[in-house]
Amino acid sequence: MINISLRVCFRSVFLLYAVFLFNVKAFSQAKPHAVNGIWADSNSTAFSNGYAIFSVDEQGKLAMTHYVEFNGVPMVEKGIGFCSHGTLNYDAIVTKGIPGWALKGQHILTLSEDGNTLRGYYKDEKGNTGPLVFKRLRP
Repeated sequence: MINISLRVCFRSVFLLYAVFLFNVKAFSQAKPHAVNGIWADSNSTAFSNGYAIFSVDEQGKLAMTHYVEFNGVPMVEKGIGFCSHGTLNYDAIVTKGIPGWALKGQHILTLSEDGNTLRGYYKDEKGNTGPLVFKRLRP
């Protein structure tokens, strides 16, 4: 009789422990980074149909892909870099050049306090600079 009670007790303790571990693991999953998601390019009227996807992992490594049409001409750029304390800093490579601009450059963006705007600037290898603005579409 005592063996059955101990067996039931051990099973109950094991079951409670398993449920506890499952809940701890489920709630300890890393929360997605505040920048992750789809953003609309809101820079100027020369740039239309622009959408960027930003992804930042737990260590702050950033990957970006951006489709945009410059005066109706489609182009794609990709970027790799880091995000720290709401500031994105990444190297960008453009697949189709814009007349007078280099194919490589750097983007530096800052996330707004409300988390819905990325604002900053680009600087290309030729020294061209200009503003960048993205508005959050989807988290």
